[in-house]
Amino acid sequence: MKLVNNGMIKFDYQFPLYNFFFPSQSLNVFRPSETQLSDLLNGANATAKSRALYFHIPFCEAICSFCPFTRGLYKNEDDINRYTRALIKEIEYKSRLMDFKTVPIRAIFFGGGTPSLLSPQNINDIGEALHRYFDMSTVEEFSFEFNITSVTRERNVALADIGVTHARFGLQTTDPTWRKLFNLNEDIAEIERAANLLVPTFEHVLCDIMYGMNGSSETQTLADIDKAVELGLSNIDIYPINNVATSVKLHKQIKERTAEVFSAMRKLNMKLMIDEHMRHKGYLPYNGHGYVRRTSAQPTLITREYSFIYHEHVYGYTDHDLLGFGVGAISSVAENVITNTSLREQYIAKMTAGDYVCQISRHDPVLDLVKPVVLRLPYHGEIEKSRVAMNQLPQGLINRLHELVKADLVIETDTSFELTRLGWLWYSNIMFYLIPESEQNILKKIVFEKLSANGRDITRDELIYSAG
Repeated sequence: MKLVNNGMIKFDYQFPLYNFFFPSQSLNVFRPSETQLSDLLNGANATAKSRALYFHIPFCEAICSFCPFTRGLYKNEDDINRYTRALIKEIEYKSRLMDFKTVPIRAIFFGGGTPSLLSPQNINDIGEALHRYFDMSTVEEFSFEFNITSVTRERNVALADIGVTHARFGLQTTDPTWRKLFNLNEDIAEIERAANLLVPTFEHVLCDIMYGMNGSSETQTLADIDKAVELGLSNIDIYPINNVATSVKLHKQIKERTAEVFSAMRKLNMKLMIDEHMRHKGYLPYNGHGYVRRTSAQPTLITREYSFIYHEHVYGYTDHDLLGFGVGAISSVAENVITNTSLREQYIAKMTAGDYVCQISRHDPVLDLVKPVVLRLPYHGEIEKSRVAMNQLPQGLINRLHELVKADLVIETDTSFELTRLGWLWYSNIMFYLIPESEQNILKKIVFEKLSANGRDITRDELIYSAG
């Protein structure tokens, strides 16, 4: 990837993964003993000052054709009950290896899959375990993902009782044709019903909107945004479709419908249009693709009055870490990434028997040191120099950072580095541009492997900026 600095066009091409995990999970991989795991987790307690928790619920009523996450079709209540018991067993297991109360927990996220398939009893059981093993008094944000069809008053009450503050659901689009292609419920009245139940119950209610599909239109995306605003949602996440991760079936279905390609340049212009529309609707960005309803009349590029704290830990400072629970869940702690087994039945059977199955990828400490620059700065829009070991950063990274300053993508002050308006527009490319070449090569390999599948491809126009 080259920095071209040609007016508004700053890079020669668009890297086709818009958000990615860093460091990767492919370095120095091994299966730990219990003693090794205990030493590693207690080492994390010694370095972290703030922590987030992630819980993965891998069940879905229907498999969305754009989703890349670990999941499987919901079959019966017994499967979820067994999984819930295994999840609680993992909490209990790790509590014997480390003191959960050493580092303050600031954010909790339940993702999937479809966490809202958990019954009120499942929710109460997990909530009881959370309050028993963790100090919940430090939690500032508790997020829970819903499918619109499984939103009920009973679940809402159970979730509010255990402390949930943020309810999230995937709107994606209101267009019935695209909802069918995405394998989503086509009844818009279901979206309205879900929002009417969620908005009065939770402090923040968020939806996802997706744009940039081949054959889709700007008019439809603005209509989708208007619908989310009409529903009274406090937060709206808007992001381009990630064609590298979508299913082969979806690629083929779209090709059967249209030969039109949604070009990289058009997506870039669309992001500007979306941003202006959101600001006129009374919302401000708080990270690369998230908007929150404005509470202050003062115009700003990226609001500092709200932050999604969970992502402060995924894309954050060196002393912010993440503990993951459940099948396929990731823990990102000092010098290590822990990845739980991705096999659901293996997870349930082994965890029920008290055997925790995971692999660890160990990386150079410098990758933790650079994380605020390569992730937090592009994604959240700024870093405080006092919270970054600037004198220990590799010279190559410092050079690339100064190149971004020269290109008017980043501003340096005495105390911080901050994105400009153009920098915010290019945030995902800046992330890729700043990570070490070894990590870039790992991500390129992932893209190549995904696109090698018969039927899944991306055209040149989707990636190349012609003005470059």
